[in-house]
This record gives sequence, C-alpha cells and structure tokens, in this order.
Amino acid sequence: MKIQQRHEQERLELFEELALYKDTPVIVEGRRDAEALNALGFARVLVINRGKSLYDFSLDAKTISGARTVLVLTDFDPEGERIDKELEEYLRSVGCRTDKSARARLRILFHKNKLTTVQGLRNIILA
Repeated sequence: MKIQQRHEQERLELFEELALYKDTPVIVEGRRDAEALNALGFARVLVINRGKSLYDFSLDAKTISGARTVLVLTDFDPEGERIDKELEEYLRSVGCRTDKSARARLRILFHKNKLTTVQGLRNIILA
C-alpha cells in the first residue's frame, strides 16, 4: 500500500471511530477542542471550566449531560492524561462512568495520525 493511501486509510479509521460517539457527551479541555468536534457534528461537548475544580466540574457535567456514561477526550499528552485520570475518579464518585475503552481506541488512532491534541483534528479535517 502506498504511503498516501495508508495515511488516508488511517484518517478514515479515526473519523469512523469518532462518528460512533457523536451523540455521547464528550468532555474536552478547551474551546478549540470543542470547535474541532463541533465541526465533525458533535453536539454534546462539555468544556472543562478552568475556574472550577475538576470535582465541581464533574458534578456539573453529570447534571448537564444527564448521561450515565461520558467520553473524556482530553489531549493525549501528559497533562491531558492527568486530567483524564482525575476526571474519571471524580465522575465515578458522582455516579457517572467514563468510556475508557473508547478513549484507548481513540488514543491509538490519534497516534497513528500523528495527533496528540483534539484541536489537531482541525488540521486533518482540512487536509
């Protein structure tokens, strides 16, 4: 398989996987992350409020989303992974599960596409 075809296939796999979660409440780190997901048709994106503790945000996220399960799609860098772990603990404590298997699959697909940030999706949407 040619390199260009492989890149196109990896991009397609990422977008197909993301499409599975368009109706799931998704938690992201910032406004640009939310904009990238909104451009892909995500309607239930919650942005972490930097003025609140992650625990208080977790309480709000549970109330706002009304969902029992959410997808934490923080960046796949050390800070994003730290936030993911903390959020998972806090969300669990308020009765909300996180979809860890979806995050694991997306981590693999992000890395295949040389992405570590959610806002980086904008670059491959335009490609």
